[in-house]
Amino acid sequence: MGKMVFTILGAVADLERNIIRERVIAGLHRARKQKKRLGRPRRVFDREKAVRLYREGKSTREIARLLGVGKDTIHAAVRSTG
Repeated sequence: MGKMVFTILGAVADLERNIIRERVIAGLHRARKQKKRLGRPRRVFDREKAVRLYREGKSTREIARLLGVGKDTIHAAVRSTG
């Protein structure tokens, strides 16, 4: 009897998972059709100023604090310029 209950509960859980998946996919299709931007908003900052300050000898932490972004963002900007 216990095995039957777990089998039924497993089937219901699988059904619920599939329903959620279908809704998420439908929502993504609708958002793309409406030309909505998906994902995290981009952080806008002055990359050239960040690179210039880095070349002047400032640390990535100092630059990040000055420009209001994370130190990893500054590190990626400096690294991408070569």
